Amino acid sequence: MNLLTAIYVRQSADRADSISLAAQERLCRLDTAPEEPVRVYSDGGFSGKNTERPALQAMLADIRAGKIGRVLVYRLDRISRNLADFTQMLTLFRSAGISFSSRTERFETASPMGQAMQNMLMVFAELERETICARVRDAAFARARAGLDTGRAAPFGFRREAGTVSGRRTAVLVPDVTAQTLRQGFAMYAAGKSLSEICAAWNHAGIRTARGKSWSTGTLSRILRNPVYVQADSAVLTHLSRRGAELCLPEHLPAGHGIYLYADRRISHTRFGSLTGTLAISAPHEGLVPARLWLDCQARLAASVNRRQSGRGKRTWLSGLIYCAACGSAMTVTQGRHAAYLVCGGRKRGKCAGAGAVWRLAEAEALAGELLAERLSELPAPVQRDLQADAAAEREIERLRVRQEELLRLLTDPAGGAAEAIAEAAGRLAVRIRSLEKGTAEQKKSPAPSGNPLPDWNACTDGEKRDIAKILVNGMFTEGETLHIYFA
Repeated sequence: MNLLTAIYVRQSADRADSISLAAQERLCRLDTAPEEPVRVYSDGGFSGKNTERPALQAMLADIRAGKIGRVLVYRLDRISRNLADFTQMLTLFRSAGISFSSRTERFETASPMGQAMQNMLMVFAELERETICARVRDAAFARARAGLDTGRAAPFGFRREAGTVSGRRTAVLVPDVTAQTLRQGFAMYAAGKSLSEICAAWNHAGIRTARGKSWSTGTLSRILRNPVYVQADSAVLTHLSRRGAELCLPEHLPAGHGIYLYADRRISHTRFGSLTGTLAISAPHEGLVPARLWLDCQARLAASVNRRQSGRGKRTWLSGLIYCAACGSAMTVTQGRHAAYLVCGGRKRGKCAGAGAVWRLAEAEALAGELLAERLSELPAPVQRDLQADAAAEREIERLRVRQEELLRLLTDPAGGAAEAIAEAAGRLAVRIRSLEKGTAEQKKSPAPSGNPLPDWNACTDGEKRDIAKILVNGMFTEGETLHIYFA
């Protein structure tokens, strides 16, 4: 069987200064013989930063199936702009006996020097990609800080119209026909309706999301959290700041305007994560929802998160507490051949491509436990409450109230005696009663007595460890070989 020559072509965007897919193919065919069987694998509109490209994956599958004997590209950066991916592909080519050549970079790759030259060119291709990405990020960051539109789709309840901000032309959000539905959604949730009930009502009424899809609790939850809808005031800004957002606001904050949240796409955030590294920017449009209503919804959403994070798994005390930083899915326990592992639930469903989303369960428990034990040891011991003193104070309050009632009866009795002296005595009793009641109330706020108010972490059961973690931790996320813990 004659092996194919694979010509791989890629173009991330159709621009005047880039070589087209057809031109790449035409130039590559100049390096093939007329009778040579050729198959073209073409990826249009795909970046070279990773290997998630349909034509590239099809070519690699044909290589593994033994159908291809040679791979030809117009230039090295067409097949990849990532050195690690390119190295893996070269390893596959060598193991399958595939010859690889580039139309533009003319050098042999059989010797160590040739392979080194090839890798050096790939390093510069990766550097070029990172430089372009950095320029794009910097431009978007500058626009965001100025309150200008960054090109994202209009959220539900708004449409885009041409406008100006600080004398510069940009797109501005204005309410559309779904704005009233959006306001009703916030009011329904604050009044006690669940996310699923609101989604069911809107789906039944034929209302669709901004992307024309049916409503899900996840989509509605993201909308309710989005400050683009709020008529921002100082309380809203305080809430965002406490969650970690950096406030980028004008000197004179316009009343009732919405808030844009902007974050570098390299920073992974989840629906349960903080807003650290995120900019909160005053938007040029007016919000749709009053600040008090929006904050009420945030409080209820936070309480709902705490309920969902209760954890029902019995394999580990981390169940319901630890999430994947790449996609926000819960980490679940999977039994391997030699050990138990924590695996991203999104990865199991094929929705998370986060590298290193698998942890050995024992290692994760040990690392998280060490950090929590250290945190627990740093906490001050709670003040002990003297229950006998509390009881004595309550008896004294009761005795003084009886005496106060007797004095009040004397005031209404004509033969009771000097009214001024009785009233003065009753006033002193009232002050004394209030003082004792205040002291007793403050004492009741302190923890109840316990032989061991701060438990030894290593002596705790899994259930006790989970309860302690719920109190001490706001969020726990895995990212590669790193465990992020956000303490309360």
